[in-house]
Amino acid sequence: MESDVVERLAEATSLLARKNAALEDFAVLAAHELKTPLHAALVSDDPVHCVREALELVDGLLDAARAAGDLSALASPAAVLDDVLRDLAPDGLHVVAELPDSFPLPAAALRVLLRNLVRNAVAAGARTLRVSAAQCSGRWTLAVDDDGAGLQSKDYRSGSGVGLELTRRLAGQYGGVVELTPRAAGGTRAAVAIGAAA
Repeated sequence: MESDVVERLAEATSLLARKNAALEDFAVLAAHELKTPLHAALVSDDPVHCVREALELVDGLLDAARAAGDLSALASPAAVLDDVLRDLAPDGLHVVAELPDSFPLPAAALRVLLRNLVRNAVAAGARTLRVSAAQCSGRWTLAVDDDGAGLQSKDYRSGSGVGLELTRRLAGQYGGVVELTPRAAGGTRAAVAIGAAA
């Protein structure tokens, strides 16, 4: 009995240490990324735009923090995508969605992932997005395919700072990975794979 208590205490201590380390890493990432738009505001002809970028960054960090602690039921990807597109989609953006009824993530986490993937595609000038999710051999994959300027373009890379880093870290908390690949027809495929590979 006593050994069980000691073992559980050791596990809890180890988990707390890992969470503290992750929190410290997260704080360093946030501070570094926030400095960029705030420094730019000091020398920019359009400081309001720079401050707006900083505020959007803060919103993204808060969303990610909330999502990390969300233990709610599985998300409806179609409903989450509708919310994301309502906020981010420019006029004329064509979106094709091939989504199941549910995806094995809480809605808050899925919203952060989709928001960052869609934001990068739009920043790279995408006019068409294909958003899909499917399960194969126990592994779920959420993908955003775009026809934008491509993975190597500065426009796509400009969105790859804190947004994609948050996406990678959040996916990792659910046993997932983020994969970015160029599409043969042009544009980029951004995929979040959750669960064990086949």
